[in-house]
Amino acid sequence: MLLQAIQAGQLPCIPVLARFLTAGTLGLMLCLAGPHNTFAIQEEIENGRRIALQGTKEVRCARCHGKLGQGDGSEGHPRIGGQSRFYLQKQLEDFASGTRPSEEMVPVARVLTEKQRAAVAAYYASIKNTPYPPRPEGEPRLLQQGGILSAIGSDKRSIRACALCHATAGAGIPPSYPYLAGQFASYTERQLQLWKRGLRQNDSLELMAEIAKKLSDEEIRGLALYFARVRLPAKRINSLTEYEP
Repeated sequence: MLLQAIQAGQLPCIPVLARFLTAGTLGLMLCLAGPHNTFAIQEEIENGRRIALQGTKEVRCARCHGKLGQGDGSEGHPRIGGQSRFYLQKQLEDFASGTRPSEEMVPVARVLTEKQRAAVAAYYASIKNTPYPPRPEGEPRLLQQGGILSAIGSDKRSIRACALCHATAGAGIPPSYPYLAGQFASYTERQLQLWKRGLRQNDSLELMAEIAKKLSDEEIRGLALYFARVRLPAKRINSLTEYEP
């Protein structure tokens, strides 16, 4: 399972890696997969900026995802600014190969060359001032339910906490695990439903499908609303109680 994930370009989250690796080996792998893989050279970023903003004959990313990667709130146009380059590039490659289905993104990704996909990923990953959308309104009970599942999961139902791979309050763990904080609720809810129904399968470890299938529709909605309301400050915060959804 671990070898399959690595071959697919997906670095498992810490709890999964810990089952297989010694501390020294894990440290080496994290160093090799660290910051130097999430930052592109300036020329590549500029090339990605031109593709995203000015477009090619068939593609202009900013039309749906915005100049700063802010998205537009629809199910298919998420907030992507500041997401890790590795993660963004992997999603584009998965769209291009058909591993991740999408009526909108598959044809877009296939029009771009591999080099162009890498450049677009580098550009959006380089953005550090992507605006947050307005916080959605949500029933307090659902928000509380989402926050609990995010932080501690459910031992009784064998549901892993989101924080194990996506970090406290959905801050993300680059390079493989995206931030969820500030993501549009409609997008997060849609993706969890796709995992739950087996329509999204581009996770070689199958962790997302395993978790999503155990969640009720109400719990999925609660998680989506919770993450959509979280705002991460510039400084690192380690306690969930310091985030105000």
